Amino acid sequence: MQNIYKYLKYAIDGEKRTEREHDIKVFKKSEELALKYEIEYDPSVFVPEDLEVADSVFEAGIELLHSVGIFCRSTQRVINIDEEDILKALNTTNPLEIGRLKEKVVVPNRYPMVSYPPIIIGGPMGGSVSEENFLYINLSSVQENVVQGIYSGAMKQFGGEYIQPKSPLEMLAVLKASRNERLATKIAGREGLALMGPSTSTLTTSSLLVSSDELYSSADPQEVYMDDLKVDYETLSKCIYHQEHGNHYISGQVPVYGGPCIGSPEGLAIIDVAETLQSKVLAHSSIHASGAVHAETGSSSAREILWASNMASLAISRNMNYYTARYYWNAAGICTDMMLYETAAQAIGDTVCGRNMLLGPTGRLGSTPDHSSGLESRFMGEMAQMATHLTLSEANKLVAKIYAKYVDRLKNPPEGKPFNKCYNIRSEYDMEPTEEYLTLYRKISYEIMGDIPGEPV
Repeated sequence: MQNIYKYLKYAIDGEKRTEREHDIKVFKKSEELALKYEIEYDPSVFVPEDLEVADSVFEAGIELLHSVGIFCRSTQRVINIDEEDILKALNTTNPLEIGRLKEKVVVPNRYPMVSYPPIIIGGPMGGSVSEENFLYINLSSVQENVVQGIYSGAMKQFGGEYIQPKSPLEMLAVLKASRNERLATKIAGREGLALMGPSTSTLTTSSLLVSSDELYSSADPQEVYMDDLKVDYETLSKCIYHQEHGNHYISGQVPVYGGPCIGSPEGLAIIDVAETLQSKVLAHSSIHASGAVHAETGSSSAREILWASNMASLAISRNMNYYTARYYWNAAGICTDMMLYETAAQAIGDTVCGRNMLLGPTGRLGSTPDHSSGLESRFMGEMAQMATHLTLSEANKLVAKIYAKYVDRLKNPPEGKPFNKCYNIRSEYDMEPTEEYLTLYRKISYEIMGDIPGEPV
């Protein structure tokens, strides 16, 4: 708690700054640091191989965080981050276990090209989910053996009515969603499987309402969301609560390439590192999840995002002990080849670059209800397992071939089908993907892995 108290004092008494001024400072400083450290984006590269450049990105991330600080929205003041605190945090971390009972999982420390795969967390991870399909979508992920936890979506209705954000009704909806998530683990015979979220809540009170042994226990990483090198009192309050109760919690950030403070892939990679450091030094979260997206397409699978995210992952996994995860916001809908190609391109890069945990994926950018299922999570896990046998160079060549399969469709992606059109649902105990979707899944899997006659990818 000592660091949070110190930084809360900065939030109260620190330098006055507007949010616009902060965005400009982050933008200018990140671009300046890219030049200083000779970090240069190559559009022909998806998975970087130059480890010296990755180390430079990490140094630039430290300098960015220390020089611009963190903007507190609640007070319009700057929280200065001491460089000594950053350096002390680099190699201090506790072993991380998530889940309970026989579903307890030890999250591995990973580094580039390590031979064991990242943890696979299924589910729509904050994407929109209808009330009627909420339980089934969670069940579809839980019943996949490769899935080691579920990151649930945001339930959009309660009792058939749309939920007004920040209303008391939201609290009831969050309770129902969390109980359905836990029920899914019981129905599938996986009691104790790790939950991540809750994703329906917009109120701090809604989030803390379900922080209990019954629903989100100390072994279920609970969500604390932050913006680009920014924080507010609600976020800090959640951090204090979870620290006091010994809970694991995951800090999530979704930087926008082409947004107010990110103008280049190089800048994005540096900011991604700085935000990870922010999560460890200020928030003290157990895991940091990043899910950078492109402003033009809203997806996390664009060329610039792949390069920057993979570069940041290399930088972090080589230079600090911390658990990182990545959100997959795919442009295409489920039951499409593009949804699987987007997932493969990201999972291969994340795995070889040392990411600890993969989240999702969700289709249609998470904004269209019910575009998530367990089959994509299974595919993501299988792509990650396959990628443990690749070098950075081999992964780059493979991702380049996969990217060519969907790049021309990023601005006009296939809509796909909602969950209930992709799964045969007879009851909670009897459901599976349709034959159409299984056939597509097998085709793309074999194509990428080269296990059938003909030219692979």
